[in-house]
Amino acid sequence: MTGTLFHATAEDSTGLPGSNVLLHAVTNFGGAAIDSADTDRNGRYRFFVSHPDTSAEYFVSVEHDDIGYFSSVIRMFPGGADSVPTIVVYDTTYAEPVIELRERHIIVRHQETDGTRQFIELVTLVNGGRTTRIAADTSTPVWEGLLPAGAFDISVGQSDVGVGAIYPRGASLAIAAPVTPGQKQVLFSYLVPRVDGRLGIPIDQPMDRLTVSIQDTTATAEGPGLMLFGLENVGGTVFKRYDAERVSQNSIVSLQFRQPFLSTKNAILMLVAAVALLLSGTLTWWYRKNVQKTPH
Repeated sequence: MTGTLFHATAEDSTGLPGSNVLLHAVTNFGGAAIDSADTDRNGRYRFFVSHPDTSAEYFVSVEHDDIGYFSSVIRMFPGGADSVPTIVVYDTTYAEPVIELRERHIIVRHQETDGTRQFIELVTLVNGGRTTRIAADTSTPVWEGLLPAGAFDISVGQSDVGVGAIYPRGASLAIAAPVTPGQKQVLFSYLVPRVDGRLGIPIDQPMDRLTVSIQDTTATAEGPGLMLFGLENVGGTVFKRYDAERVSQNSIVSLQFRQPFLSTKNAILMLVAAVALLLSGTLTWWYRKNVQKTPH
């Protein structure tokens, strides 16, 4: 099993000699590095697996500039293996390139009994440069984006960057994990407190595409270029979906939720009205009864 390690710079990509690469095997019972090798003067390396496990997943890792890089999964089969993917490593920078937001997909779930709503977002970020962008510390993240007011209980799902360095920062979600060149997807969710009527989602940076899918099909969405796509079935759940392209920054997506007829406010008003009618009827009955008993 052979592969090549390349070092990408602003000018070119060349084989990187003298780097130690590791071969890992992952099974249902765990994973571990099972072999290591140093790259030759052309950046090439070689591994020999005497008894490959065809049920395992293999991959190669290397560290460059204190950043870990990983190959895609390598499948073994009797008598050989898939070709080992090329690994490309980059130098690191603190200030550039700017990490851009390419796409933002927002799913809005039904309101829970406590009034909260869960939002699920998948964002696509792009490092369009030739260096890996890193953060000096958590106070200077490589990227951050505004969330709806009051968002809490943020949870990060499977993503293309280190989830341990994705965190809430004020009213935003921030990323301090290294972002290598290319596209990266980040999946996260959060809760928004009870909203009666209208809810605003801040759009603080431009993007190529925005979608908003709302489980409450009586709700509506308005915003920069948003158009109703229609209803879509996702895993047996129907959502009303809105789409927009080339969305500008410094704007708001406004969600309008229809208040249920028997909301707390409406229930109180109905109770007050019922009591008022009851008292009115009682007073009328009492008045008529007593008037009839009064001698003329």
